[in-house]
Amino acid sequence: MKRSLLTLCLSVILSLMAIGSSGTASAQQPAQKIPVSQGQLKQINKYFSTQDTTYNDGSVHERAIIHGPPKPPPGYLTRATALLPAPMPELGANSLADVPTFTWVFGCSAVSGSMIAGYYDRNGFPNIYTGATNGGVIPLVEDSAWGRWTDNTGDNYPNNPLIASHQGLDGRTDYGSIDDYWVSYLSNSRDPYSTGHWTQHPWGDAVGDYMKTSQYAYNNVDGSTSFYYINSATPLSCAAMEVYGEAPYDGTYGRKLFYEARGYTVTDCYTQMTDNKHAGGFSFAQFKTEIDAGRPVLLNLDGHSVVGVGYDDSSNTVYLHDTWDNKDHTMTWGGSYSGMGLWGVSIVNLAATSGDPDISVSPGSYDFGNVGVQSTATKTFTIANTGTGSLIVGTITITGSDFTLGTDGCSGRTVAPSSSCTVQVAFTPTAVGSRSATLSIPSNDPDENPVTVALAGTGADLRPDLYGVWSNITKSGPKKGVFTVTGSFTTTNGGPASASNVVVNFYRSDDGTYNTGDTLVGTYKSKILATGASKTTTIRFTSTTDPAGKFVIAVIDPLNKITESDENNNSASASIP
Repeated sequence: MKRSLLTLCLSVILSLMAIGSSGTASAQQPAQKIPVSQGQLKQINKYFSTQDTTYNDGSVHERAIIHGPPKPPPGYLTRATALLPAPMPELGANSLADVPTFTWVFGCSAVSGSMIAGYYDRNGFPNIYTGATNGGVIPLVEDSAWGRWTDNTGDNYPNNPLIASHQGLDGRTDYGSIDDYWVSYLSNSRDPYSTGHWTQHPWGDAVGDYMKTSQYAYNNVDGSTSFYYINSATPLSCAAMEVYGEAPYDGTYGRKLFYEARGYTVTDCYTQMTDNKHAGGFSFAQFKTEIDAGRPVLLNLDGHSVVGVGYDDSSNTVYLHDTWDNKDHTMTWGGSYSGMGLWGVSIVNLAATSGDPDISVSPGSYDFGNVGVQSTATKTFTIANTGTGSLIVGTITITGSDFTLGTDGCSGRTVAPSSSCTVQVAFTPTAVGSRSATLSIPSNDPDENPVTVALAGTGADLRPDLYGVWSNITKSGPKKGVFTVTGSFTTTNGGPASASNVVVNFYRSDDGTYNTGDTLVGTYKSKILATGASKTTTIRFTSTTDPAGKFVIAVIDPLNKITESDENNNSASASIP
C-alpha cells in the first residue's frame, strides 16, 4: 500500500514538474528542462529508495529517498565511539569540535542538516538558531528544558526547535513542524494540517521545514527526505535543480533556502555521488578540504544521513555524528556505517560574514616559571574575536624546544564575533636551565597576522635531597655485662620538593663504612618530609662487648625508592666514644 501510494505521488510530482517547466524562459535564464519519463521506484533497502527521471535534453537524474530509522538497525545498537583527533591537518588529521550531536527526531536528514546549521550558528553565523535557550546560541546537545514528546503510536522523541518546531517548545505558541506534518515514522497519510483543514505554519526557524522532511505534499513519508543526484561522478548544482524543476523537492536546495531565510549568502550548493560509487566522484581529498575549511559535510548513506566532522589521513577514517546518540563515531571513506554504504554528499556552503575580524589573545605572553625536569606544566590561552567579521584561525604552531601544543580547539576554526576558543600549551623541560619559545597564531585578521605569544620557562631540579647528621653519641656501662649506646640522628630534606615514605636504617659498624655485614640496630620511618624540614630520632642499642672505637651508621632510603638530586649523601657515620 505504501509503495503504491509513493509511486502515485511520484507520478503526480512528474506532472507538476512538467507543468512548472512549460513556461517560456527569460533571456537571462537557461531554458527549463521538461521531464519526459520516469523509471520504476527501486527500493534498495528498508530505508532507501531511488527513482530515475529522464528529461527532454536526454539527461537522467536520480531521486534518492532517505528515511533512516529513529534507532540503529538491528545488529548495530552498540557502536564503537571515538575521540576526535586534535586539529593537526599538517600531520594528516583534523576535526571540528564544535558541531552539535543531535539525536533523531522528524528525520535523519533534517537532524544532520540541523547539526551543520548549529555549527555555523556557533561559529560566525549568529541568529541561525532564533530561540532563547543557551543565551540564543544553539547548544551542543538537546537542552533538557526542551523535553520530549510522544506521537500517537507511542514512539518517543526529543524536541529540537532547530530541526522541527513544535507548539509549546522554546516559547512557541502556535503550531509548528511536528503539529502540522507528523503522524508516525513511515506514515504515508496526509499531513495533519491537511486532514484537519487548518493553515500550515509559516516557515522560518526549522531546517526540516525547508528540506521538506516528512511532508506529504512533497512526497516524503514521515521521517524521509529526498535528494536529487546525477547517477555519475558529475555534481548536480542547486542552479541546475532550478532548471530541471527539482529544487522545490530537494533537501540540499532546502538547506540553501533555510540559510537564505536567515539572511546569509550561499556559495557552493550541490549534490554529488561519492567516488566509491563512481570514479571521479566526491573524494576523500575533497572531504578533507571541506573539514580543513571549517565546514562539516552532510554524508548520505544508502539509507541514512550523517555528518562528517573530521578525518584521519593514515586510515581514510571519517569521524561522524550519526543522529542516534550524542557521541562521535567513525567509518572508513567509501565503506559502510551500520550496514549502510556511503552514497553521496549534500554540500551547502556559506559566504563569509561582512566586517573585519579582530583577534585578541590572552595572556599575551607567559612564563611557566620553574618546572621540574621531565615534569609538565600547562597553560590555556584564549583566542577571542572582538571584531565584526568572522575570524578564521589557521594552524597554530610553536617554535622552541620543550614546549608543545596540547588540546587545540582553535586551529582551523571559524570564530564568530564576540566568541572565543582555547588552545593549551605544555612545558616539559628535558634539562635544567631556561627555555623560550614562540606560539604563532595565523588568522585572517587584516592587521595582526600572525599573532605571536612569547613563552618562557625554566627547567629546575625539583627533587628532594635527603641527608643527615649524628649528635649526642654516648656510651654507658657495662651494667651486668651490657653496654648501652645512645645517639640522636637528624634527617633533613634540603631539596625543593617534599619526600614521602622516608626510611632510615641504623647499623653498628666496625669501620664506619656501610657494608652488608653490618648489624641492623634500628629503623626510623617518616610519612613525609617537607622541603627544608628536619626530623630527629633517638637510637638506642646494647652490646655485650665494649663498642668503644666502633661506629654507628645511618642509611637514608636504603632501597633507593626516592629519586633525589644527590644520591651520594644518604649515609652518615659517627664513632662511639
